[in-house]
Amino acid sequence: MEHEPVLTSEGMQALEEKLKYLETTRRREVSEQMKNAIDHGDLSENAEYDEARDAYLKLEKQINETAGLIARARVIKDSEINTKRVGIGSLVQIEDVENRSKKQEFRLVGPAESNPENGKISHLCPIGMSLMNSKLGDVVSVDTPGGIKKYKVITITK
Repeated sequence: MEHEPVLTSEGMQALEEKLKYLETTRRREVSEQMKNAIDHGDLSENAEYDEARDAYLKLEKQINETAGLIARARVIKDSEINTKRVGIGSLVQIEDVENRSKKQEFRLVGPAESNPENGKISHLCPIGMSLMNSKLGDVVSVDTPGGIKKYKVITITK
């Protein structure tokens, strides 16, 4: 059974903006591309038309997937974010137990809005799963390709 997608309010807003862009600006661009390809005549040997049609089908799939995710998703309200235990929406600062000078900060989010480069990690990734439900001061173990790493939870905020 598929898990209910979970989003922060920021993640939902980003998805809604993406959907609006896809349904307006991007759809208009792809339609123009199709029109230009059709204007070149014979569609049976028109690579430009094939490319435009493929772009249209890909766009419609992306629109349907995004709209479906928005419809199914549960938004975590700010009031649901606990600062006593790590959960989805929590902003967590951790410290490498072996190298105390190495600190990292993550916001735990659902997989749909995960973006490690921007400090947003999924609650279903190895470090996210280890951090879930931990408390301030807890030491969690994470199985990494380089072996088991231990991290101490330093802060939990909204």
